[in-house]
Amino acid sequence: MSRRRFVALIVAWFVAAATARAFDLGLPTANDALLRPGADAEFFQPVIEGTTESGMFGCVRSHGYRFHKGIDIKCLQRDRHGEPIDPVRAAADGEVAFVNAKPGLSNYGRYIVIQHVWDGVQVCTLYAHLREVAAGISAGQPVKKGQVIATLGHSANTREGISRERAHLHFEIDLLLSPNFCIWYPKHVPDAPPFGNFNGQNLAGMDPAAVLRAHATNPNLNFAEYVSKQPIAFTALVGARPFPWLKLHPEQVQPAHGPTLAYEIGLTAWGLPVAVWPRVAGEISESQHRSLQRSLPVLVRANDAELSQWTCGELVKRSRSGDGWVLTEHGKEWLEMITFVP
Repeated sequence: MSRRRFVALIVAWFVAAATARAFDLGLPTANDALLRPGADAEFFQPVIEGTTESGMFGCVRSHGYRFHKGIDIKCLQRDRHGEPIDPVRAAADGEVAFVNAKPGLSNYGRYIVIQHVWDGVQVCTLYAHLREVAAGISAGQPVKKGQVIATLGHSANTREGISRERAHLHFEIDLLLSPNFCIWYPKHVPDAPPFGNFNGQNLAGMDPAAVLRAHATNPNLNFAEYVSKQPIAFTALVGARPFPWLKLHPEQVQPAHGPTLAYEIGLTAWGLPVAVWPRVAGEISESQHRSLQRSLPVLVRANDAELSQWTCGELVKRSRSGDGWVLTEHGKEWLEMITFVP
């Protein structure tokens, strides 16, 4: 074997090893009740007069009609005044992408976003309602798994606020929907806060509790495969322009079998894209083609079983006849946001 071939093999081995270790996830606070059977009530912080489930991910608020896109982790430690003092730690190695230190600007209150790459997938973790941000934590700074980045709190800009007794960490595991959000959003919301692409509306993810449990059970879990197995609730057809998601998440794009005329996106009920299929001539109907020419997305397939159990859905709804599904105006706007090209 030549020396060049040997070096190439060694480099390839190190790259493979680094990739295998890339998805190394830990709990963001000392509260580990999530990983103890039957201890959910010790881990999830409920809303006022709410159930344990109200601190979980999904349709858990307002009697199942309001979506909660993260999990709320209970406080364990308080000072003599009753204020929370739990350290918040980076859940994985990464780089700080954004810090909002002004709680009045967001219903997240003070929050931090960290970017990671797990098994080739670009991911964000979000830490919200912080009491304070740790000294030296700023955008662009690399962080290590377990490094203290903040203190758990109850900051928010909502009218009712969050009581000291209900102090918690709101935690999300997300994918960034579009690097063009910072251009698209101000056109729709002129007085938008100055969060750029790290506005919570540009982040969509999956149940952090499920991810944490899955990784604890199988430390060799492949994150790209995990995302690909998220339940597809509906698919929508959009134009063939090269929107950013295709480059952000090439792992989701299936092989093309000819010149691409459109893309069919498979999304979860809450709007996370998990698969993209290039569509060619013969795979698009005349009516679909006419809609795409008017820059209108087209609902292609709907998973009735998945959508029927998703009580807080805002992206699709039952058709007037009741025998099918249609995109809502919000659903059309959601797809416009994801596929927006300046």
